[in-house]
Amino acid sequence: MGEFIMPPGQKPSARLYPISIFGKPKEIDIDNYFVKITGLIKNEKVISLKEIFNMNKESVQFDIHCVDGWSYLGPVFSGVYPKVLFEDVSILPSGKFVMVKTLDGYSTDLPLDFLLSNDAFLAYEMDGKPLDIANGYPLRLVVNGKYAYKDAKWVVEFEVMEEDIPGYWEKKGYSRSANVYENDRFEK
Repeated sequence: MGEFIMPPGQKPSARLYPISIFGKPKEIDIDNYFVKITGLIKNEKVISLKEIFNMNKESVQFDIHCVDGWSYLGPVFSGVYPKVLFEDVSILPSGKFVMVKTLDGYSTDLPLDFLLSNDAFLAYEMDGKPLDIANGYPLRLVVNGKYAYKDAKWVVEFEVMEEDIPGYWEKKGYSRSANVYENDRFEK
């Protein structure tokens, strides 16, 4: 196992800060919580939270890197890979990107092939405990090697798109690739 290299411009943090643009939801009705797959697919798919909780639970260790310069190292997330949700979805050939949408109206864009890789994970637990609401309960996307504005909290929809349309922070000039190891914080 190689030595860990801290991404440029980052410093370790002792905790995961619960940052959100619009504030955390006041309450979440888990009985009526669904994730939709929409856009450039043959048939829209709706998956209940209960169905996601009943899927084969996986665990991954992804560090969280905030664009503000702190990194929370070592958390182990449990949940499912988004690619599992897409297994029986017929994506149209023009589908190349995805907009991740959340309960509070936040959005972020990702290449579809990245979302369907082992570097994207839909978590409902962190370090063996359910996520708290401030950190994305019931479902938080965590991505490996990208800044945390790509880690959408309270995920409710994956919209497959042909073009890379910017999400909330990307519209404000933040990098679409968000590669932490290339210090890619803002569009050039």
